Amino acid sequence: MRRYSLYTIVFAIFAFLIIVSIIFVYFATTQHRKDLIETAVKEKTHLAETINETLASPVWIYRLALVPGMERAFIEEVAGFKDVKYIRVVSPDGTIYKSSIEGEWGEIIKDPDIYKVASSRKEIVKDQIFEEEEIKVIIYPGYQDRTIWVAFSLGGVKEAVQKIWVRDMAMILGSLLFFILVLFALLRSIINPLKEMREVCEDVGEGDLDVKMEVESKTEIGELADTFNHTIKELKRSKEALEEAKGTLEVKVAARTKELKELTDNLEEEVKRRTREVYDRMEELEKIQRLTVGRELKMIELKKEIKRLGEEPKNIKKKKVKEDKSSFPPSLP
Repeated sequence: MRRYSLYTIVFAIFAFLIIVSIIFVYFATTQHRKDLIETAVKEKTHLAETINETLASPVWIYRLALVPGMERAFIEEVAGFKDVKYIRVVSPDGTIYKSSIEGEWGEIIKDPDIYKVASSRKEIVKDQIFEEEEIKVIIYPGYQDRTIWVAFSLGGVKEAVQKIWVRDMAMILGSLLFFILVLFALLRSIINPLKEMREVCEDVGEGDLDVKMEVESKTEIGELADTFNHTIKELKRSKEALEEAKGTLEVKVAARTKELKELTDNLEEEVKRRTREVYDRMEELEKIQRLTVGRELKMIELKKEIKRLGEEPKNIKKKKVKEDKSSFPPSLP
């Protein structure tokens, strides 16, 4: 079974948290960007409203009569606001009535949004490319059906979003790094004693019971080390007791073995003696058997002799009768 180090697991968790943090910061930054764009749109809409009110005021018209060039100076000054690219005042037919861009006055632009804003009296916000840069343009309904165009860059928004991104990432990564350092410190206080415990276990497995864990900790790790050392002492005491019992048992076994050997020797002598007695008895029985067989043979011979002697008179008598019969002449017919 494959095993993983706790440090590897912590690194994996740290990488996972970094990924999650990046995703979280990305979505948070995206939301901040939207909020900043909405704030910038509101700010520039308010600027367009201010321009419209200024140009439509009777006081402004009176001042223009006294100072003819003040209108151009006002548009250029307003166009100098932060992130503003240009200011336009466009007539309903698309003629650029006033503009902060030099040379644009009197030109005609074709844009359907001019009619939409003039007819609905509601501003329109749209994206536009100006000087190879993506900008926002607010078309605001102005006086005399004219439209106020305020174009502004998103550079400030991008800069603010970048700062927010760096700030949030720095805070999160700093917090994670601090958390990981604290976690590594805690793991070190746990893993090092565990490694030492593993080495001690290997020594104990090889039969060395004189080892001891040198862990000075007031946490549960210290209690575990004390318990482990106590267990090793008990094992050593048990081993010594077993060795002592083994020695005693070996002495008893040796004594018992000696007794059994002596008993075995005595039994062998007894068996030999009994065997000799059996052999002697068997020889006596064989002698008796031989004597008995010889006696029986003699008895049989005597019986045969007695029978023969008992049959001899009968044979003599039969023989004499035959002889007597043979001595008479044959009878006549």
